[in-house]
Amino acid sequence: MKTKRTLILAAVLVAVVFMLSGGHLRSQPAGRTDDLYRKIQTLNEIINLVNENYVDPVEWDTIMEGAFDGLLERLDPHSNYIPKERFESINEHFVGKFQGIGIEFDVIDGWITVIAPVAGSPSERVGLRPGDKIVEIDGKSAYKYTQEQVMQTLRGPKGTSVNIKVRRPGLEKPIAFTIVRDDIPIYSVLAAIMLDEKTGYILINRFSSTTGEEVEAALEQLESEGMTRLLLDLRNNSGGYLEQAVEVVDKFIAVEDTLVFTLGRGARMDQVHLARKAGTHPPYPIIALINRGSASASEIVAGALQDLDRGLIVGETSFGKGLVQRQWRLSDGSALRVTVGRYYTPSGRLIQRPYGEGTDQYYHDLFARSDDPRVLDSLLATLPRYRTRAGRLVYGGGGILPDEPIPWDLNLDDQTIRLLNNPDRLLFQYAEQLAMDLDGRYTDVEAFVDGMVMDKPERDVLADWLRAQGQEIKVESLEADWDFLSNRVASEVAGLIWDREAQIRVRLDRDKQVNEALKLFGQAKDLLALR
Repeated sequence: MKTKRTLILAAVLVAVVFMLSGGHLRSQPAGRTDDLYRKIQTLNEIINLVNENYVDPVEWDTIMEGAFDGLLERLDPHSNYIPKERFESINEHFVGKFQGIGIEFDVIDGWITVIAPVAGSPSERVGLRPGDKIVEIDGKSAYKYTQEQVMQTLRGPKGTSVNIKVRRPGLEKPIAFTIVRDDIPIYSVLAAIMLDEKTGYILINRFSSTTGEEVEAALEQLESEGMTRLLLDLRNNSGGYLEQAVEVVDKFIAVEDTLVFTLGRGARMDQVHLARKAGTHPPYPIIALINRGSASASEIVAGALQDLDRGLIVGETSFGKGLVQRQWRLSDGSALRVTVGRYYTPSGRLIQRPYGEGTDQYYHDLFARSDDPRVLDSLLATLPRYRTRAGRLVYGGGGILPDEPIPWDLNLDDQTIRLLNNPDRLLFQYAEQLAMDLDGRYTDVEAFVDGMVMDKPERDVLADWLRAQGQEIKVESLEADWDFLSNRVASEVAGLIWDREAQIRVRLDRDKQVNEALKLFGQAKDLLALR
């Protein structure tokens, strides 16, 4: 029985190799085809010898998945195998919705704690609030539920209901809710707000199936509020659907020009994506913020805005993921993603960073590289040069290099980093107490930004509270990072009193890259004259 199973698993791996060869082994050059068959034969021999002779029973599911991973890792860093149990959650991230009650949560001190209800979800409609702790689900205690248990019990088919009890800060008795599950949208635009009377700000965290629609709604909203210039935040946006990136850029391009093109193995993988809508929004200045976490689709947007002189790119050199993956669903429910092409910006720059030294070095280089402008100046001499449509000099070599580098450069103390990464979300818990005291004191978020002051007495109160939670706290470390920490606490308070956009608005007030970018709109405006 086990021998039969190993032969089946071997056949699956053969099918993967067959697929990677384009589905037609015999269409390969004769020498390569013979080499491939010999390697497959060797693999079968290894499987049979291990199966019959290894000292312990072999977990073939795990072994073969390791073989799949190893095979694909040798191709490039982004071709990968997705096990069946991971496929649904990964796919959901980009499809744009799931079914359930709609909360962002964490398990804090053993209780399911609402970080925020999803906008427009059943949880928001019944009145769940940030900080609520779910203590009972369908008559059973919810104490010490795991993340997986929470999703299993609160998610479910549309139209079904779940009964919960919630302990709310400031109230003695739990509140009971009956929530009817529904489709829950997964938003990719996390904020669309006015930073001042003329500057609109849009934060996009991924390019999902609904991103184009979300950005359109955000632009219309901000334009109605008087926006005459746009700050587009693509930092830590890991990418997503190519078509959605094209749709976003297309909103700002008023000429029929190339937005991105791909080249693959054979003409069937080559594609050119052109602007189609002749610019659906006014020609206001645009600044796009990127960092080393901006990848793939977000790099397509930044590269097109830069090459077509439509936006000023500010921040750090982006990730450098310019490989096109195609996904196949396999017969056992797992999936295979294989690189079938490369992305190029309108000027012909390849977005992909070199990866010839292996995956480990590829990711190490990302975090080891410097974004110090002085280091970048010396690096530029080694990079290939390109010209934008208006003749400005831009550079290739992997990733999108900003027109104006602004490094993040926080240099936080180790104690601060531990507080930020604490699994009990200590700063959020502390903010819950502050929010109860401050709720109703400020008319709106702008009044909160102007009036919320956290000085030395508040620092000492926080230090004492953290010590009461069992933390070893050095006041000098708190003092060194107090501007950052006090802003982080204030942003949590704003999120608890109002919503996620309020939280982001407060956080941006101390965002170095945002504040420096706002000084560069003169350059962004000058780009419009070049067009």
